[in-house]
Amino acid sequence: MILYLAATVCTILFAVGIRSAAVRSTGRTAVPQGFVTREILKSRVLLVGIFLILFGILALRINVGNDYMKYVEFMHLARSGFYVPTEIGFNLLSRAAFLLFDGENFLFCFAVMAFVTVLCFLKAIDGLSESFLLSFAMFMLLGYYFQSISTVRYYFALAVTTFAIVSFLKKDYPKFILLVLFAATFHKSALIVLFLYPAAKLRYRRWVYFALAAGGFAGFLLREPVLKLLLMVYSTYQETGYAAGGEGSLISIVRCLLVLVLTVFCDRESLLGGPMSAAAEEEGCCGAAARRFYCHLNILALVLYVFFAYLPIISRIGYYLTVTHIFYVPMLIRRMPDGRGKKTAIAVTALFCIGFFAHMMWHAGDDGLRILPYQTFVFHEMPPTLSDKGY
Repeated sequence: MILYLAATVCTILFAVGIRSAAVRSTGRTAVPQGFVTREILKSRVLLVGIFLILFGILALRINVGNDYMKYVEFMHLARSGFYVPTEIGFNLLSRAAFLLFDGENFLFCFAVMAFVTVLCFLKAIDGLSESFLLSFAMFMLLGYYFQSISTVRYYFALAVTTFAIVSFLKKDYPKFILLVLFAATFHKSALIVLFLYPAAKLRYRRWVYFALAAGGFAGFLLREPVLKLLLMVYSTYQETGYAAGGEGSLISIVRCLLVLVLTVFCDRESLLGGPMSAAAEEEGCCGAAARRFYCHLNILALVLYVFFAYLPIISRIGYYLTVTHIFYVPMLIRRMPDGRGKKTAIAVTALFCIGFFAHMMWHAGDDGLRILPYQTFVFHEMPPTLSDKGY
């Protein structure tokens, strides 16, 4: 745990000195493209430092994470030509490692996935956030990085789709679609954003909220048919505990409600769905259009968590929506006038994030996360897999 705490504190301190690319490209103080100032150079050096720390922890680990041993077994089976329930991108990576190293080098596979995961998350924060410090601190404290140690394929896909938001908000839709399709080759749940993100970018009238509530209530009443349909799509959930449904996430509902309250006080125009000027629509990653997009994603997530909690994959869908909180909340806080309200918003956000981080670290060794104890291949040996045992 000391390693994780030290990495969190150190990287957040590095983030203090970083001015994001999203901020540098907007406003009166925008830096011309291709021009490197001392501030830009400092930000890049600190970003590299953060990347090396986060990537190093992921790349050096062995048998750390809830799915680590299972993925090593899948890599062996995929390389040997057996059927595995993982997507084609993961399987091809396993085979490529075998061809490159003439052996089952699972460490290389995990390192490649760690490289892409950390890089995409940092590129997304740099390209989307008005406050790199606030966004990065939320990224670390809300567990996105530490969950990537455990749930490798899903957080690989989440990182790539989060980075794809940069292209989506800049209306570079071909690049956005290609990034999402690439993410789906490692976890097919990424395909859901091809529907949800465009839906969130639309202007919502008041009747849309009533329609969402009615649709959510209908989905709640039709739990059994909806669950059967899901199990038809995700056939691998048949004959497992997932077939009984999910249990929901109270903490996710509270989180979405807190963001909604902050939106009511700071960004009511995004909720009301009024028309935007052409200039506002073209503001890119930090403008009114981006705020409306994030606002709608939060509302969609709230509907899912409240009415569809019985779905076993609700958290995997919801994270594609709520990951944008790390961009939206700093936006809202920065737009609040200095005073008691702003201090209260900062305090509530900090307490929630720190409380979440403390709870996660307290349960870091439990099944379902299992990121403790931390082990590295430098000092530890890999235990035998099922194939090694001959099962």
